[in-house]
Amino acid sequence: MAVEGKLKLTEETTLLVSRLVGRIVHDFNNPLAAIIGFADLLQNPNIKPEKQTRYVKRIHEQAVKLGDMVDNMATFTAIPAPEISAQDLRRVASDVHALRCGAMDRSGTTLTLRCPEEPVNAMADRAIVSRILNSLLNNVEQTFKESPDGERRALLECGQSDKGPYIAVGDSGPGIDADISQQVFEPFFSTRKSGGLGLGLTVSNGLARKLGGDLLLDASTDNQYPGARLVLYLPPQNG
Repeated sequence: MAVEGKLKLTEETTLLVSRLVGRIVHDFNNPLAAIIGFADLLQNPNIKPEKQTRYVKRIHEQAVKLGDMVDNMATFTAIPAPEISAQDLRRVASDVHALRCGAMDRSGTTLTLRCPEEPVNAMADRAIVSRILNSLLNNVEQTFKESPDGERRALLECGQSDKGPYIAVGDSGPGIDADISQQVFEPFFSTRKSGGLGLGLTVSNGLARKLGGDLLLDASTDNQYPGARLVLYLPPQNG
């Protein structure tokens, strides 16, 4: 029995590694090709300044994309141990909102912060919660890039519920089809037309579990944000 269990684990691990390598090869090739292509164009001594600026911007965008992939892979293979302490989720949400609202506004997306007046106390690692929220907001930006029609609205909110303190990200995008809602947290599953390793929500879910919480895809009841709504539930602060 022990040998069979070990063999099964080895086969599953081999399959996981094979899928990861396949996605890396596929999803790294496009950004790398873009970086090489635009770098070649920049070597033209007669290039116009406006084109030079545009090419440099594209190189930067693709380099950031590669960096995000590497970051997700690193976290996927070794999720860090959290440093849990009492946190007011309103402050975490406010800090993330302050960091992201300007850039999102410039890209045409309005990011709204919605928190109660009273503290939303939870036990959490502030840096990990911020990381999860930034990953969710990255998904929102990608959604609007691929579905540009209609108003671009995103909501960052926190509060208390019967499941405990929570912090959530919602949007006005097309949402996630019910038939794939259970797959979004699986490794290498992605709905992006532009590709991607499909590890963002997997990593975020793993981080949530490390905090003793849970990351769930929830049904939105807000008419302004009828798209996807992802909710991070965290343990309440004792006392």
